[in-house]
Amino acid sequence: MPACQRESGLTILQVLSWLNYGGVESYAIRLSRALRDRGHRVLIASSGGQLVPELEAAGIEHFTVDFTGGRAFPGMRALRRLLESERVDLVNAHNWRAGMVSSLACRLAGVPYVLTIHGTRNPMNRHAVFYWSKRVVVVSEASKRNLTQGFGLPGSRVALSRIGIDCERFQPGLPDAALESELGLSPGSPRVVHVSRFSHSKAPVALALIQAMKTLSEAAPGIELVLVGQGPEEDVVAAAARQMNTALGRPAVFPLGGRSDIPQLLRLSSVVVGTASVALEAMATGKPVIAAGKGGYIGPVTTSSLPGAEETCFGDHEAPQPTTPEQLSRDVASVLADGKSLSDLARFGRETVVSRYSLPAVSEDVEGIYGQVLCDRAAVRNILIFHLNQIGDLMFTLPALKALREWFPQARITSIVRPYLTGLVAHTGYVDEVIQRPRGGPLVAAALGRRLRRLHPDLAVVFSQSATMALCARLSGAPHRIGYVDSDLCRFLSHRIQERGIPCPSKVMHLVRGLGIAPDKTDYVGLARLSADDDEAGAKLLTEHGVEGSGPLIALAPGESTENPYKSWSAAGFRDVASRLTRELGARSLVVGSRKDQALGDEILLPSGRPECNLAGRTSPAELAAVLSRCDLLIGIDSGPMHVAAAMGVPVVGLFGPTDPGRTGPMGDGHEVIYHPQPCGPCMTPTCAERTCMASITLDEVVLAATRALSRAALASGG
Repeated sequence: MPACQRESGLTILQVLSWLNYGGVESYAIRLSRALRDRGHRVLIASSGGQLVPELEAAGIEHFTVDFTGGRAFPGMRALRRLLESERVDLVNAHNWRAGMVSSLACRLAGVPYVLTIHGTRNPMNRHAVFYWSKRVVVVSEASKRNLTQGFGLPGSRVALSRIGIDCERFQPGLPDAALESELGLSPGSPRVVHVSRFSHSKAPVALALIQAMKTLSEAAPGIELVLVGQGPEEDVVAAAARQMNTALGRPAVFPLGGRSDIPQLLRLSSVVVGTASVALEAMATGKPVIAAGKGGYIGPVTTSSLPGAEETCFGDHEAPQPTTPEQLSRDVASVLADGKSLSDLARFGRETVVSRYSLPAVSEDVEGIYGQVLCDRAAVRNILIFHLNQIGDLMFTLPALKALREWFPQARITSIVRPYLTGLVAHTGYVDEVIQRPRGGPLVAAALGRRLRRLHPDLAVVFSQSATMALCARLSGAPHRIGYVDSDLCRFLSHRIQERGIPCPSKVMHLVRGLGIAPDKTDYVGLARLSADDDEAGAKLLTEHGVEGSGPLIALAPGESTENPYKSWSAAGFRDVASRLTRELGARSLVVGSRKDQALGDEILLPSGRPECNLAGRTSPAELAAVLSRCDLLIGIDSGPMHVAAAMGVPVVGLFGPTDPGRTGPMGDGHEVIYHPQPCGPCMTPTCAERTCMASITLDEVVLAATRALSRAALASGG
């Protein structure tokens, strides 16, 4: 059987203004790789930049969406289209402008959104920021304090997550002599490496280091300063470097511009001056670090200074004092002068990063924050589930019911379902109450909504795509309402899964994953449980209608209807299959289906002289399940009985044509699918006169498929 295409994780979109060299950009790429390794599909949208090749080399898809400058509105529209085309489940924006654009696009699309703040901002801007997310992620206590005290956000809304470091890429190693020679550095010289973005707020650290070189050259003769980075102040830094080299009368300061070989450059250092990601990367590489950033000066990162360094993201967000050339020269000289200090700081830094900042641990933490944004598990006490109307579609939701029951063990779950389907849900053990869904329009929906409101629901899961059920969910008062973007009146849903098309298992499980749930079972086999009364009624029907004998019992589900005639095979085909299997295997046949299939069942069975075996229209869905559980095989078109049989563990021979068995085929093992794809398919065209896809299915291949399925089942049972 062609397998249904399922994804195990979420589709997560990271949004940045650009992908140039910088700590935020590197963080987003590292996080994307780690989340991908955890089973998610991760995309990045930005206006582009030098790091795009690195991103693509890591196997992360990049989409160019430019919302910089005056292009915020066109960028927002492009991002909105991207959310739907790539079926994005969650967006994580990584700066203020990206947050504004992402927030608007996500509100229009009904997609959950997370804003990550990588620094601090002037509280005077508090009235201009309208795009806070349900959980705002920060990477330091100083940043959290800025949001809670300066912007008035509740502390419970701000989630602290450390910066993750790739400890495999950044690890101790010998300096690259070839790189050292290429850059014109002197082997064996003491060396300071500083990596940063040379913006107006960050370039002063580089300029202070350059000024400190005059004093450092006296304390550590031959010392070199390597500056790595780019930005609007890059030319200013380069000019200051030239002036210092002239003053010292030798090449001592080496501005390299933007580089991607950061691990190799860090290994060339004796000591690293940096902040945020750079400080942690240097520590992971086994280098002593002096923390200094746009927020101020921390100094050498030691056991005693680590708490303060972590609180301020190593001087990037806040610090008790400004960075000065005097402090830098004093501390760099002190670290370089003590060989034991160099060794101890190197070991301490590596151990700290591995134990506290490893990328797998941080990505797990971020994944947990995403889960809170998708649905706050702890806050859910009452759940409403709005089901689809068809038997097969209801079968598709059984794994979802199981996953919801296990993910929310404390919650009361209420299913809203058509009366005739009640028996397939009520005894599963996954729901606490079943409310029968009446037929009717807005007035009926309003009455049902008022009734549901009295349950005080926290979450409404809307598998149904009807306008009535979307309205009911809205009227129920549930604050979190999740459904599909192609549902009628989807604007009544607070969270819209970006997937379109007919109901199928993968679409159902996409909705479940959209709640942050990772189901351990995604098929319906063994999940349909019946009441003792329904099971007994099914057995009684078989007895009353004379279905007896020693040969295999085969159910036929021709399923032709006025609504979906394009999926039908032919009455003659089913009649001939039944005749052949009776003649060759001693099989007994019966017909199952709805009341409108009765005439078709008579046409199939009358020539055999067994019209009493036509059970079409004589069973409830639950009784149908009981009947099929006693059969050895079902042969049928893409229909509800096919899925009921598969759910009961009965082998199926599925006849497919206009629909794709990769999406709606029987789930589980032991099945046979006959499918001859056509250039015009898959389709849903009731007026198709030729129906070549179904007409091409032959009697011989159906009989052979049935024989194979029965043989496998006999071997499996030891028969």
